Amino acid sequence: MRDGDKLKLRGPAGALFVVTVGQPFTKELIEARIARGEWSYPNGENAPAPQKAKAKPAAKPEPEKAPTPAREPDPDRPAASAPKSEWVAYVARTQHMSREDAANYTKADLIDMVS
Repeated sequence: MRDGDKLKLRGPAGALFVVTVGQPFTKELIEARIARGEWSYPNGENAPAPQKAKAKPAAKPEPEKAPTPAREPDPDRPAASAPKSEWVAYVARTQHMSREDAANYTKADLIDMVS
C-alpha cells in the first residue's frame, strides 16, 4: 500500500467506498481501521488490490512576468495612523473627488482607494 493507491473497502454499515492512500487517509490509519474491524476488504479479501492513481498531466509552466517597477512613495500621502480628515483631503485631491463624497467613505476604504 503506497501513497496514491486506491483501495476499495467496505464500511461499518456495509457500504462500499474507494479511498486513496495519502492525506488524510494514511497507510497507518487505513490499516488501524481494518484491524479494528471498522473497514474491511470486499468479499473478505485479506490483501488490497491497489489501483494506481492516474497520472496527472504535467502543469504548463507559466510565462515569467516582468517585475513591476517600484513606485516612488508619495510624500503627501498621510500615514496609516493619520486621522480620517487627512485621508479625506488626500483622496479628494488625488482621486478627483469632492471632500463631501470622500467623507462618506470609511478611513479603511479611503486607504484602499489609493493603494
